[in-house]
Amino acid sequence: MPGAPLISPSSILYAGDSSSGSSEGQHIIGNKNQWSRLTLNVKNLISNVWCELSFQIGWNSEEESHNAHDFASVGVTFLAEDGSSLDFGYVPGLKRTQIDPFSIDIPGPAYFIREADISRTARICRTFLIPAPAQQLIVTIRSWRNSHPFQVSHLTLRQFDRPNFDNIEQNLSPLQTALNAPAQVRRSWKAVTSEPCWFSYALVPDRRLFIRGQIVNESDGTDGALVRVIFRDSNGAVVPPPYPETLAASAIGAFLNIPIHTRARRFTLELVPPTKAVTVDLGFQSWLDGTSMELITPLEISLEERLLLGNITGDDFPEAGNFLKRAILHLSDASLDDTFKIPATALEYLDQHALVPPLPIQQRIRTVQYGGRSQVVADQLHLGTFPAWALPEEPNWDEDPFRSPAWRHEYHSLSWLLDLVSHGGKNGLTRSLNLALSWSRANPWGQVNDGTSNHPFCLAIRTEVFLRILILTANAPKNAVAHQERIALLGELIRHSFALAESLGQNTVSHSIHRISIAGSLLASAKALPRFPLAHHWASVALAHLRDGFDELLGDDGASIEQSQHCRLEILTFGLILKAALQKIPEAKELGQSLTSRLKETLLNAISLTDPSGMLPPFGDYPPGCHHSPWIRRLVFEYGQDLIADRQIRAALSYPSGPQIFQPAKAGIIAARHYVHGHEWGYFCAHLAEQPHPYGHFDSTSFSFSANGIGWITDPGGSRLQETQPAHQYLISSRAHNVAIPNGREQTAGVGWLHSTTTLEGASIFEIGSNVHGPDYAHRRIFVILSDLKAIAVFDRFTTGESPVSFEGYLHLGPSVIASIVNPRMIVGSNGLHKIRIVPKSVVGRLNGIELVYGRDDCPATMQGFVSQNPMSLDAAGVVRYLVSGQRIVCGGVIIAMDEVSLRAISDIVVTPVLTKLLDPSVQD
Repeated sequence: MPGAPLISPSSILYAGDSSSGSSEGQHIIGNKNQWSRLTLNVKNLISNVWCELSFQIGWNSEEESHNAHDFASVGVTFLAEDGSSLDFGYVPGLKRTQIDPFSIDIPGPAYFIREADISRTARICRTFLIPAPAQQLIVTIRSWRNSHPFQVSHLTLRQFDRPNFDNIEQNLSPLQTALNAPAQVRRSWKAVTSEPCWFSYALVPDRRLFIRGQIVNESDGTDGALVRVIFRDSNGAVVPPPYPETLAASAIGAFLNIPIHTRARRFTLELVPPTKAVTVDLGFQSWLDGTSMELITPLEISLEERLLLGNITGDDFPEAGNFLKRAILHLSDASLDDTFKIPATALEYLDQHALVPPLPIQQRIRTVQYGGRSQVVADQLHLGTFPAWALPEEPNWDEDPFRSPAWRHEYHSLSWLLDLVSHGGKNGLTRSLNLALSWSRANPWGQVNDGTSNHPFCLAIRTEVFLRILILTANAPKNAVAHQERIALLGELIRHSFALAESLGQNTVSHSIHRISIAGSLLASAKALPRFPLAHHWASVALAHLRDGFDELLGDDGASIEQSQHCRLEILTFGLILKAALQKIPEAKELGQSLTSRLKETLLNAISLTDPSGMLPPFGDYPPGCHHSPWIRRLVFEYGQDLIADRQIRAALSYPSGPQIFQPAKAGIIAARHYVHGHEWGYFCAHLAEQPHPYGHFDSTSFSFSANGIGWITDPGGSRLQETQPAHQYLISSRAHNVAIPNGREQTAGVGWLHSTTTLEGASIFEIGSNVHGPDYAHRRIFVILSDLKAIAVFDRFTTGESPVSFEGYLHLGPSVIASIVNPRMIVGSNGLHKIRIVPKSVVGRLNGIELVYGRDDCPATMQGFVSQNPMSLDAAGVVRYLVSGQRIVCGGVIIAMDEVSLRAISDIVVTPVLTKLLDPSVQD
């Protein structure tokens, strides 16, 4: 792995005042934000192999955007071997963007090591996967928030794979074995064969439907593909062809041809519904047998331009009632006339018998998560774990009392309005309606008071809130709610539904829980308003994205691209509640059935991995204030009764006593616990899941450890919705986790994997590998765990072509642990009457010191010693840092023990031949 060959660009281009520098290999990027750029074309790449892009960045001495987390951007476009562009929905290591298909943010100078203040330079390293069939890249280093031009030099691109541990010399060679991570990229793609792959969508009467997508052709032929087209009426019967603007053949009926002359072929299908057509079935297939083609899903779905949200809204940002009026006009092709009154057909949408009780997906999720806790008590809001806040009589909707993005997300979701209905007395509904309309007036579409309110989390929940309040007003006593208020609320609900449908149709939130959340809310809105002309179309779009969304998030075996066990529980919760709701929707029966197996595996993992205090492993996104065990119990007994019959789930729910080891397949985690009812317990877990998200936590191989019921080694936690940028950037960084960092090279995207497990009498040994430190380091981490969890040991081994090499290890102590350095070879931590001993140890190389840090925050680059226990601030806690140095190969770590007996026991295991061989393979038997 170290020594991966350099890949040179085939061409270099400049734009927006960017240019070559004064020396060879130096480039100057201007400060025309978004437009100043350096573009590199790179060819002859190997598919399904990781790639590292690295360069030296130099800042201007007068640069003002020191703290910007997106100071600059690296854009990436993937091309097939023939240069045709590929439309991947997801690539590990990159995020979807608009100017470039994918990108990675480069933070400002404040986020790099202090030495950068002297030279005003730092080394940037970013890794990402090259998914098949990509063999070329366009890399764009782009100005984003920089106030002055910056320099880029010593730019390199290298591909690498995971090393082979069985032969150290092979570790120095790249591209040994393909990883399994690429399967995640194409999991929702559909094979295009001679048998059609069918999709079905509801139509808007007399309106064109546009379907956009891409077919990837890995065959040598150019015969292309076709799409069979079948329109159906309201009874499901086929509307006889011919159909407008389609071809026809006797063997297959109506079809549209998709000629394919390149490896990747984008297409747009324009469907013109015949009279009486209500739905359309589309069957994608190849012309010939034996081809190798795939359809990239999800497909993009849109209506004709007149029915797009932006065209209905126009440039004057109408209030909700006028938006509804315009939507009806656009549906009827009438011209805008100020004298126009909302017709009787619109009033029928509000008829008590026309409004169907909604699918309360979001509300049920909140109830399962938090129990029956009300967010409104005596006119005070209790949002999340924040202190109470007095609700103004007339909010401005720009409030931010705790200077917290998380609080504003909850506030603008308006979920608390439903609690105000329930707990606000006889005027609860009236006040909730007034506040909902007040929010609508203060936040016209395109001119919101707070950009937070446009977050998918807020949009999805707020849509269901508007819907439920609208239904409550329909059931209220006559004249209790003014007619115009109901019209305005309906208008806002329709406007939100347009936004949700277009977000899904454009695939703006793929590979995220936000996608299924938006789809669930759109489905609820569509099913509650069956008389609205777009309702059936919206429902079909929502169901399609729920199918694809769960395919992306969860495999049939429970595998997930989500790093966080907390977020996996959120996906599980949504899935089980959705599964129950879909029982009332005939066309969703197959979807509900398909969820069962994958949700069962996810539920089993969630139950098994919960520690005796009721918490899931704290890796990845992990907001404070959640208690997972009661959450899981409520979920299982309310929505998982059919799964309790499973023998493994029943056994996990019994929470068996004694020592337990968990290595769930595809879960990306190992865990051990020692639990006896009425006695102090121990728990250990280590994280080795794929690390795919550039905005996620870089915590591969991190671990946590509890003994005597106390969390001694913990994860600082944190959520991307909770912290301001400097705190957030710290909490996701490698140095905020219990990992080892070689030569200052923090983790980037990549994978960890369990290489071997060894069971000894009274102990277990886990050998983990990772490629998250790039092509210059072969890394393995070895854990030794006593069965009673009174002691553990952790060792890291780095092999590199560089000389010398050193690594810094981090141990984050629980916030209630008070620690001190007793001598250069021991740190002692205490919590009440209990103590823990931390003994650093070198195996290959030398121990170069230990350090104890609490709450350092002089600048973002050197933040250290904090945990995220509340949503408003970080709390200081101890961090043990130890340094081990050597030449080309270095190995060392720490022993952590509760008492002298366990310290001796694990020390004896460390010197056994089996472990000595793992730590230093050069040792002869």
